[in-house]
Amino acid sequence: MTISRAQFQALLEPKISNIWNEVYPQRPVEWKSFCNTRNTSKARITDYKLTDFGPLVLKGEGEDIVYMDPAGGQEKVYTPVRFAGGYKITQEMIDHELYGQVDEWEGRLIKSAIDGQEVTAALLLNGAFGTVGADGYSPTGFDGLQLCTTAHTRLDGGANQANRPATDADLGLSSLQAAVIAYHNWKDDRGRPAMYRPMKLVVSPEDVFTARELLGSEYKPGTANNDINALREEGLTYMVSHYKTDTDAWFLIGDRTDLNFIWDVQPRQAMKEDFDAEVIRRKIVQGFAVGFGEWRGVYGSQG
Repeated sequence: MTISRAQFQALLEPKISNIWNEVYPQRPVEWKSFCNTRNTSKARITDYKLTDFGPLVLKGEGEDIVYMDPAGGQEKVYTPVRFAGGYKITQEMIDHELYGQVDEWEGRLIKSAIDGQEVTAALLLNGAFGTVGADGYSPTGFDGLQLCTTAHTRLDGGANQANRPATDADLGLSSLQAAVIAYHNWKDDRGRPAMYRPMKLVVSPEDVFTARELLGSEYKPGTANNDINALREEGLTYMVSHYKTDTDAWFLIGDRTDLNFIWDVQPRQAMKEDFDAEVIRRKIVQGFAVGFGEWRGVYGSQG
């Protein structure tokens, strides 16, 4: 389709008092609050994982030192894809439109691009409990499993670990405390205590008041006693994700994560004029890959 005067007669006449698009605000970008960002110029990006050395062993007098190797070999591959869109408009429509909407439309391509970023980045949350991929999104990590599971493996072959509850629970005092405790109990790939600190609770709008009560109450939420709210000492904050589709799922994000948004092409706009037809074409192109390698630093529950 080509935007022409016949489609938007109202914009050609001086009778309109207000146009809603002029006052509609753009929501702040959310995905940057839980994703790491980097750039690439490659068609395929590979991350690699390996461990530290194992524990020291007893050396008897006169005996040789036992030498060790780090364990490794797990890879995570990202393949960026590109998304694009645009519109065509006649020169007559540009010349005769009275309300500045034609000038706004180019900027609104950016809005579409940002929405696409948000939807794909939110798959890190919406797809965290399964292994279904999508364009630009890779659903499994270094261990070949989904982001949140009770069966994450270790490179040294040690006991599996969980970053979700054995039985999913709605956001509440006991479930959030269990998530914090899980952070303290995680082991690295050599079985040593892993240093990850929970920082940010990610919830849907339906859980915003629960999150506020849990993190802001001076006393223990939901009781008539004067017990302190021990969660306040954790210094957690929260954010509302408007692109998370499971309204009772929630996530506790740590100080270090491997949730990655890898740019191939940041939003790039261009235009071209058809000299004879006097039709202007405008486009926007962006390319990226979204995914994760390491699961530690994220705890989630489907609610």
